[in-house]
Amino acid sequence: MMEHYHPKDEMKRYVRAFIYLATKLGKEKSVAEDLWGIPEIKEVHIIPGKYDILAVAEVERKFLEPDSHNIYWFLLSRIEGIAGIEDTSTIIPVISSYPAPVPAQSNASFVHH
Repeated sequence: MMEHYHPKDEMKRYVRAFIYLATKLGKEKSVAEDLWGIPEIKEVHIIPGKYDILAVAEVERKFLEPDSHNIYWFLLSRIEGIAGIEDTSTIIPVISSYPAPVPAQSNASFVHH
């Protein structure tokens, strides 16, 4: 069962954004490393296609400021200055779904190789 966020349930404290970044040829790794230096960046993925990197950011919500403005200023002040970025595209989800937590199995053990 998927859990859905609904605004009437509670006020979100953070705006989550998915940021696609196109880099100069061969600069994917250095841009990814620079992104990890930004506290609001929670995930960084090097991907194939039109964009080279997918980053996930969680930016603190500001009272009375639309989410799109909040993300815009984050991009302008923190992301756009990273050397090697040629283009960005940002997605701000309206509704997010998360899988329900799986109860722990007392007798199960998992080995990660």
